[in-house]
Formats: sequence, C-alpha cells, structure tokens
Amino acid sequence: MIKFFRHIRKQLLSEHKTGKSASRTGRYLKYAIGEIILVVIGILIALQINNWNEQRKIRNAEVEILQNLKTELKFNLEELKEINNQHKSELEDGMFILKLFATDVSNLSESKLDSLMNNAFSGYSFEAKDGYIKSLIASNKIDYIQNAELKSYISSFESMIIDANQEDGYVRKLLNERLWPTLDGKLSTLNAITTSKRYQDFPKGTYSSDYQWFFNNREMEDLTANIFIWKKENVIDEQVFMDKIEIMIQIINSELKEN
Repeated sequence: MIKFFRHIRKQLLSEHKTGKSASRTGRYLKYAIGEIILVVIGILIALQINNWNEQRKIRNAEVEILQNLKTELKFNLEELKEINNQHKSELEDGMFILKLFATDVSNLSESKLDSLMNNAFSGYSFEAKDGYIKSLIASNKIDYIQNAELKSYISSFESMIIDANQEDGYVRKLLNERLWPTLDGKLSTLNAITTSKRYQDFPKGTYSSDYQWFFNNREMEDLTANIFIWKKENVIDEQVFMDKIEIMIQIINSELKEN
C-alpha cells in the first residue's frame, strides 16, 4: 500500500517538472495529501504491529500461567485421589465395624480387630497445594486467563478446598476429642498401629484390647456411627472436588491446543 502511494507521489513530481504552471497548485495539493496519507498509514501500521506484539506477550504470559496451573492442579488431583482411596478404605472398614456392635466378636482374632480399628480410625487428611493459584489471584495475573469458565473455577478454588475438607474436620474432632481419649487403657494403641507397615518398628502393647467392652457399649456405637456418617460425606465431597479439578485440566488442555 505504501509503495503504491509512493509511486503516485513520484508521478506527481514528474508532472510538476514538465507540466504547466497553472496546474502546479493542484499538483502540490495532491502531493501534500499523498504525504499525509503515507504518514497516517505508517502510523496505523506501527500501531497495529505494536498491538500484535502486546497481544503476543499477553498470550505468551497466559500460556505460561496455564502450564503452571496445570502442574499444580495435576499434583493436587493425584494427592486427592490417594487420600480419597484411603478414606474409602476407612469407610469400608468402618461399615464392617458398625455391623459388629451387639454381636459376639470372640470368633474374630484380636489381630484382625486391631487391623480394622487401626485403618478405620487412622485419620489421614488431604492438604491442598495452592500456592501458585493464590499468587495469581493476589497479583491480579488471573486476568491474563481468557477463558471465563476457568477463571471462575480458579477464583473459587479456595472455597472448593474448604468444601472438600469440611467433613474431614468434623471426623478429626470426634477422633481427637472423644474417641481416642475414651479408648485409652481399654483398646491397645500399640497393638493396633503395629498392624500397619508404617509402625512395625514400634513394640507390641503390654495388654490385650477389650473388644467385648467396645462392641457392647452404646456410646461407642453412636460415636462410631457419627464418625462414619461424616466420613461418607467426606468421600462424596472429595469426589466432587476431583471432578472439578479434572474439568479445569480439560479446559487448560483445550486452551493450550489453540496456540
């Protein structure tokens, strides 16, 4: 386009040198207009190039953010899957324990009951790693994310963590404040924990657990029931959180493919 106007300008100059003086004013006017048009076009092209460069920088920044987000989300997803599987195992053993109340447990070995109690009341928790997401929100770099749905998920990520862990907090409170203090001196902690590989280096307890007392105690029945009611809700909420994380990762993958 610029070459075209330059050609016209040269043609006008040529006409100016060979033409009549009466038409010089018109030719000068055309020449001036051509110069103005060339300047305007040059400015517009420069602005467009600058805009392209800025958009490219923003998009590159977004790509880096999406890649870092994906890394953090995948880490949390794997951790949450592991904890969720553990909580499902605890819930399964807890349901088995609930069925033993008001029954004769003498036909079950003490080691079997120790193992059930150790796993069912183990109390593992999910601890989210969301440092990068928090930094994005605090620095307003979340605005680089173009996808509105993903941005909404990221903005509410902290509340998702709270929702997924809320029931686990209730479980831990019941365990720490009510169950374990009541079981001290009645069910051997050492005999229970040494059924797992993690604590096999600990010594055996000096006394046998009184499971007849435990499974014929109404308070223990109700307390155990409350623990596993909350545990079931916890497992459900963790699954909801995992589903949301997977959706977020899918959106990120889709956005990255567009580059």
